[in-house]
Amino acid sequence: MQMYLPFDDFVVVRDGNPLAADIANRHYSRIWRGNICQKRFTPPGKRLILLEPMGRWLFVWNVQKYRKDNQTGVCCILFRNESTIKSSEIILKAEKAWDERYGSTRKFTYVHPKKIQSTNPGYCFQCAGWEKLNQISSRGLILLAKDILVEEVA
Repeated sequence: MQMYLPFDDFVVVRDGNPLAADIANRHYSRIWRGNICQKRFTPPGKRLILLEPMGRWLFVWNVQKYRKDNQTGVCCILFRNESTIKSSEIILKAEKAWDERYGSTRKFTYVHPKKIQSTNPGYCFQCAGWEKLNQISSRGLILLAKDILVEEVA
């Protein structure tokens, strides 16, 4: 198993990174779709894969040009935290990493309420300032988003 020296909070890795794939394979979306053990774990599009150097958390942003759900912005397609760090802190770090690299934009994600242990699905995102929207996908996924504020020019 590949490990990185923990000089930083996270490292940016490519799709197919063995350590990232290992933690991705433990995420409910990978097991649910039957993708387990595949090396690549992101769909096509612009992406940013953030991995804690010891492999204790993984956060994946993805922008797809064409989406059936008509959502715009960057999507958190996978987030798994096996560390002692608060998930909301990781989310804020991931937001900052995206914004510094690609610019500030709307962010969104889906959470499967039946596949997680929390009684308040998406709570960690809400603690990071995200809003739980009254939209549920055809698969029963809850939509959360963080819209960027546009200041009016006087």
